[in-house]
Formats: sequence, C-alpha cells, structure tokens
Amino acid sequence: MKKITLLLVIGALFMATASQAQLTVGLKGGLNFNSADVSSNIDVDNKTGYHFGAYAVVKAGPIGIQPEAYFSVQNLSTDAGDLDLSYLQVPVLLRLGFAKILYFNAGPQFGINLKAEDPVGDDIEDLKSLDTSIALGAGLDLPMGLGAQLRWVKSLANQSDASGVDWKNSMIQASITFALIGNN
Repeated sequence: MKKITLLLVIGALFMATASQAQLTVGLKGGLNFNSADVSSNIDVDNKTGYHFGAYAVVKAGPIGIQPEAYFSVQNLSTDAGDLDLSYLQVPVLLRLGFAKILYFNAGPQFGINLKAEDPVGDDIEDLKSLDTSIALGAGLDLPMGLGAQLRWVKSLANQSDASGVDWKNSMIQASITFALIGNN
C-alpha cells in the first residue's frame, strides 16, 4: 500500500511539473573566438569564426534543459598558415534561471568534425571525428523573443591521433538568439 501511495504522489508531482513545462524553439547565431592547446612544436594563434543553428528550451520554473544543434567554423592560425575546421556541435545543457531574464547553463557538448584541412587544402588525418567538450555559459532573455548568450567551450580529451601531440580545442562564443515558438 505504501508503494502504491508513493507512486501516486510521484506521478502527481510529475504530471503537475509536466503541465507547467514551457517549450521554446528558436534560431541562434554569432561569433566564435577559437583557440587550441597543442603540446607539440606547432604555434597556434586565436582566430575568429562563426556559428548558426537551432535551439530548444524546456523549462519547468527556473530549471530547464537546453539542447542545441549548430554548424560551427572553428578555424585556427598556425606558423604554416590557417587550419580550416568545421563542426556540427550538439550541446545538451542544464539551464538555471535567475531574475526572469538572466540564466546560467552548463553541460556536455558533442562536436562532429565535418571538415579539417591544412593550409594547402589537404585533409588533416590526425584529428578525431568526435570532440567531447564541456560548455559553461550565461545568457539574457530579452523582449520580443530575442536573447544573448556568452559561452566558454573546452575539449575534455585529446583531439589528435598523432603520437606525442596533445590537442584540445577551446572557444568563447557570443550568440544572438530568436525564439520562433514560445518565449525565452
């Protein structure tokens, strides 16, 4: 009897929370300020790229989940020339809101390497196809469905298959968002 009562209470709480959940779906885009930590004799300098894609937010009160999918150009500059890197990024972030317009988010980000070319246009064979990262950020929900985000993303594992090379991508993103369905 106690188990049935407990299940009924948990079910009622879940139904009440689900009925209060808010869904937002929108578009995002902005700039990437890219860098990489490389432990070999390669000197890597920062370079600016861009990103664009879609996001969703499912909120129940101040807590929510924010999955995204976006195309990201994460080029880098080296002594030998520019490296041309592009990823499909898929973060799944926990979102915590404060004061109606401010929120913080954090979580894993999975990047699928779509393009990796050296300065002469040859494929970089030694970069892994999947980049697992941590993403930490903050944002503002503005009127008329607009929003702004600032995020730091850092690779968790070595991205290079080359012997003796430790490569970790890093970037800061500045984004503008626009809600198509719902309100931020």
